[in-house]
Amino acid sequence: MADNELRLSTFGLLEQIAILGFINGGETGKNLYKAFVTGRIGYEVYKRVSVTKADLLRYQTILKVSEYCQKNPKASEAQKKAMLEKEIKAFAEQVAQL
Repeated sequence: MADNELRLSTFGLLEQIAILGFINGGETGKNLYKAFVTGRIGYEVYKRVSVTKADLLRYQTILKVSEYCQKNPKASEAQKKAMLEKEIKAFAEQVAQL
């Protein structure tokens, strides 16, 4: 087993320190662990509800394709494919610039 497999991530190390403080530290340790857990939960909630620029670009691309299909119901498969390829290329270029 490689040494790296046994090493903790930064998050894992902080978690273990907080747990050890809770087990051995009485009220101070309990407060440390509570602060750690509160911070971790806050971070996870923030990451789950925040929308990134790439997410917005993805939604805009989907909307453009959807609007094209609705406005051009008689477009040929080749036209739809060309439009889709154009929008995907534009999306990829915009994401690459982030």
